[in-house]
Amino acid sequence: MGRVRLLALCGALVFAAGCSDTSPVGPSATANGAKDNGLLTNEAWYGGAGPGAMPIRIYQQNVYPGFDIDSVAAALVQTFNAGDPTPFFTALGVGMATFDSTTWRERAARMVLEIQRQNPDVVSLNEMITLERKGLGLIGINVADGTTDFLGIFEEELAKRGLHYKLVDSLPLTDAFVPIDVIFLGLPFGTVYARYQDRDAMLVREDVGVANVATDTFDVFLEQVLPQLRGWIAADLTVRGKTWRFVTTHPDPAWPANGKTPHVEQLIASVANVTSPVIIAGDLNLQPTWSEHDDLIAAGFVDLWTQRLGPRPSDNPNGFTCCELDPALRNPQPTLTKRIDYVMARPADGYGVGPVRFLIFGDDLAERTAAGMWPADHTGLLVGLVMQHK
Repeated sequence: MGRVRLLALCGALVFAAGCSDTSPVGPSATANGAKDNGLLTNEAWYGGAGPGAMPIRIYQQNVYPGFDIDSVAAALVQTFNAGDPTPFFTALGVGMATFDSTTWRERAARMVLEIQRQNPDVVSLNEMITLERKGLGLIGINVADGTTDFLGIFEEELAKRGLHYKLVDSLPLTDAFVPIDVIFLGLPFGTVYARYQDRDAMLVREDVGVANVATDTFDVFLEQVLPQLRGWIAADLTVRGKTWRFVTTHPDPAWPANGKTPHVEQLIASVANVTSPVIIAGDLNLQPTWSEHDDLIAAGFVDLWTQRLGPRPSDNPNGFTCCELDPALRNPQPTLTKRIDYVMARPADGYGVGPVRFLIFGDDLAERTAAGMWPADHTGLLVGLVMQHK
């Protein structure tokens, strides 16, 4: 992104920021309705599904960057167009205060607690951002300097609980760097900046074999208020002696021009020649009734939520995965209205999808943090799957 030259104005708004050091274990509360719930580890067939069977356990989570990045980006465009820094400074101040209130370490610790309970073989993560900020006090935004590395903190929380997971890879995506030249009484006073770097990440338990890791970005990107670079991480994972091609991804939503994103088409093409079973996990930004979902099914993929709980329950609130509407994640009840996060599997020749266990994490009051935050604006998906010979 090009350099932004803005004027610091007298009387700039100041936004107080707060943080929480409370325990990551959520409060006891009434569950939000009946759903397929429990522990992946309760299913005996993972270890004894018969000769040649292929069991795997998966955790997929869009973690949420902790503030409304779209509002900040829109205000930046408004500032460019109008030449007035006030909208951007205001939106950035609100965003940074929200970011500090949605303490990532506390939310990460809650996710890691669920990983400890569920013992997934592979962890697929979207929006594992790095946020840097320096000198924002010079433009009236009262937040501390520093860098918050979501992936680094997540790995620290895994280590705190004695969980041995290794990073397969992380994929740098959108990188928005906004330096601001501060001019006071007509003279240069200093440069401050904010930098937002998006990433996807894949981790596996240390006993899982990893080979043929590949990352790539989609050929085209959606021109929103800021360009949104997206892509995927793929690897051959050997779990209990059997190998899968596993893909972590976060495509753009449907495009305004034609109502359909080319990202899903490219994703399908990327695994067209793979002979091992394939799993695609991610915030796919598509709903079960959209044509991209049909394209995946036509390419041989099985929607594992549908496999477990019935045909395309697009209106079933217990399957909704998005989104908690309060940017601070403190809405007292879930505000989920759609299903856009998926784990999909394509069997190898001679195999079929056998037993499936599918749990939604983060839509229940008891799954919040101790401070009352939802772990993310999306729910997590916890999936147990066995591929079996036909």
